[in-house]
Amino acid sequence: MRILVNNIKCTNSTLLVRLLKRIKRFPIEVIGSDTSNHGTIASSMLVDTYISAPSMNDEVEYLSFLNEISQKYNIDFLFVSTDKEVRFVDKYKSKIRIPFIIPPSNTITLFQDKLKASIAMEEIGVNIPHIYSDLFGKEKIIFRKKHSVSSEGIYIVDLSKANYIENHFQPDWFVQQYVSGTTFVVDVFADNKGNPKIIIPRKSLEVQKGSAFRSQVIKNEKVIETCKLIYSRYLIPGLSNIEFIENEEGLYFIEINLRIGGSATAGIIASFNYIEQFLEHFVNGKPLESLDTYMKCISWNSIVSRYYDEVISER
Repeated sequence: MRILVNNIKCTNSTLLVRLLKRIKRFPIEVIGSDTSNHGTIASSMLVDTYISAPSMNDEVEYLSFLNEISQKYNIDFLFVSTDKEVRFVDKYKSKIRIPFIIPPSNTITLFQDKLKASIAMEEIGVNIPHIYSDLFGKEKIIFRKKHSVSSEGIYIVDLSKANYIENHFQPDWFVQQYVSGTTFVVDVFADNKGNPKIIIPRKSLEVQKGSAFRSQVIKNEKVIETCKLIYSRYLIPGLSNIEFIENEEGLYFIEINLRIGGSATAGIIASFNYIEQFLEHFVNGKPLESLDTYMKCISWNSIVSRYYDEVISER
């Protein structure tokens, strides 16, 4: 089975490469691409075949690149691993010759706009931090960019103390109540109809650059049931992740990412490498077990810490 992973300098893509290389039940050839030259990024040393790619910003050239390597290497599946790539393959899905899985276009449009996603969650009964149109009398607030990733596009300010506020009163930004508490990142693996087959809430214990570096896998029933509610309303097949904040006042939805999370390895280490089941289902067409079956395979309350490996290339 030949699997393509693009943008492999990104954390999400590097994680996928590592998980794919751990599968032993059937042979997998991992083909990776990025704009860098071979050996200049560590992940180029981890794949079976590395290809230097054009920038995705040149959409015509990048589309041609995908179809050329599809024909040359007879790719069985493309793992879509970044937000930008989700938008790209959605735009050109009728022209891309490699099989892949992403949510429907309307779901992508909704959840890649953080303001629209928050409003939609509130409409189905999921708590969100209050959205403000008037800051008079407010205290600590957070400006959020509608289209952003990880910790980018965030500006927090305490209005009761600040002498100066950066100007984020712009159409691509919105303002919410600042909510503090325990951050949960939830990894979800769903079948081709969007039915969750595994839901792993992870409590963030240490965060660096917007990504959890130490997490504890917690069987938080409120988080799990809220995820079930969201996935019953929206078709999100494959891999995705949701962020919540929980405090004494309740559970608050923050965002959904329509691809594997950069720290999803924590949940996989504490359960099993369900990337294998993903490929069996989406590439080989095999049915999956029930949600209850897979949830019994999770080592709840495990604490998982991430670390780096070093690689060297011969130049």
